[in-house]
Amino acid sequence: MQRVCSTLPHKSLSQLGVKPTGHLECFSCPISRPLRVTKRSCDEGRVAGMNEKVARLIECERRRRQLSAEVLRLTAELCIDADAPVDIGAALQLSPANAQDHCEFATRLESLFPNVIDAMSAGTISERSAHAIVDPTEFYPDDLAQRAVAKTLEAAEGRCPQQLRRSCQARLQRADPAVHLERREKARRDRKVVLYDDEDSMATLACQQPAEIARAMYAKIDRIAKQEPKDGRTINAVRADVMAGLILEDPKSAGLKPLIQVTVPITSLLGVDDRPGKMAAGQLIPAAVVRELMSHPGTLFHRLLTDPAGHLVEYTPKLYRPKVGVDRFIRTRHQTCVMPCCSHPSRSCDIDHATPWPLGESTGTNLAPLDRRHHRYKHATKAEVSIAKDGTATLKKRWGQTYVTKPEPLDEPPF
Repeated sequence: MQRVCSTLPHKSLSQLGVKPTGHLECFSCPISRPLRVTKRSCDEGRVAGMNEKVARLIECERRRRQLSAEVLRLTAELCIDADAPVDIGAALQLSPANAQDHCEFATRLESLFPNVIDAMSAGTISERSAHAIVDPTEFYPDDLAQRAVAKTLEAAEGRCPQQLRRSCQARLQRADPAVHLERREKARRDRKVVLYDDEDSMATLACQQPAEIARAMYAKIDRIAKQEPKDGRTINAVRADVMAGLILEDPKSAGLKPLIQVTVPITSLLGVDDRPGKMAAGQLIPAAVVRELMSHPGTLFHRLLTDPAGHLVEYTPKLYRPKVGVDRFIRTRHQTCVMPCCSHPSRSCDIDHATPWPLGESTGTNLAPLDRRHHRYKHATKAEVSIAKDGTATLKKRWGQTYVTKPEPLDEPPF
């Protein structure tokens, strides 16, 4: 119990069930953590200083919203053709998918919802709120969408993105329930399972299903998890283990056969040290985990010779056969497409000549992986590409910007 002293009016104390004896009243109540009341916390000067900082914070946020509106307007003006998202993505350091989404959002606002950009310029809403209002309108008729957005904007000030999304969705669904049902059916047809790489050698497997099915799946996982004996794991960890067990039947005895590419220093493989391995997408894996993976039957080994900086200079398959083709060399040296901010795996990229064949040779200093979209973009916009001996790609875009991308080292040097 903590004793708290406070000056409160009699009415407030009565509501608390405390008999008042004067304006200064002491009472005992349980609180979650000790309260530390200091002279400084009541200092008027400090309060005034905090208010000033809050005012500055609000002003900074207002300016940020104005700048976001300007970015969207400029983006819409630059979207002159289908290749513009590549240039805009490089300028804003966005992945290809994010750049495409950004450009589509900007052009949609400029053409159908200029009042949303105006609200951002006025500091009324943020870009997140703009998405919350506009995104639900995608499958509705333009005139209905515009009315719903305009009505939502009327009461947008002071509301968070989630509130604005729910408000706009409710207006749309009430106005046209048929579209709502159609959207649900389309979303159901597009259900999917996706895999995301996380930090610390972890990954997330997500399954998108209709809400009722997803909740039923979760309920089953949760029910089984709560029946598991308590062994120190958190309930979330138990749920994750239950899900893995249901899918794999028994992950420890099912004989997992990893079909993944991992680069690992030979010293780690032999247990001399614990330098981590690296997956094809660049995610690091602890050496102990790599050694466990390597113990599975059917694992194939390849010899990779790197320079002191960790860049690939030679690739030899199992049993030290003669050098594999240049194509394999390029895909191993570059784990992803060489365009800025693109993470498309090189294994499914086109191998492109920087200097077109036959003027340019099919060698490591003239070849680099480009995903299909960026391959087409390079030729359509006459973008210039040059490849250095270590695989560094220099790209000169059509609007004059130059970008340099370096292949990730397969075996990064120790600190």
